[in-house]
Amino acid sequence: MKRNQVIGKTVLPSDTKCMVTYNSVIDMVELQVGGTSLRFNANSFILVQELLRKAAAKVVMQTAIVNV
Repeated sequence: MKRNQVIGKTVLPSDTKCMVTYNSVIDMVELQVGGTSLRFNANSFILVQELLRKAAAKVVMQTAIVNV
């Protein structure tokens, strides 16, 4: 396996590029959003992912309430 492997990428509606890479040698995940880069060890990344998933669910619920 390559040292740095792209495991996800997308472009936001604002044309901002987002990419997630994983380095298996040092067990590190890097999240790049535009010019900002955040690095986490893999376990911490999973915890951050769970935090973002829960926050996204709350945003969806708030949006649904406002639109009713």
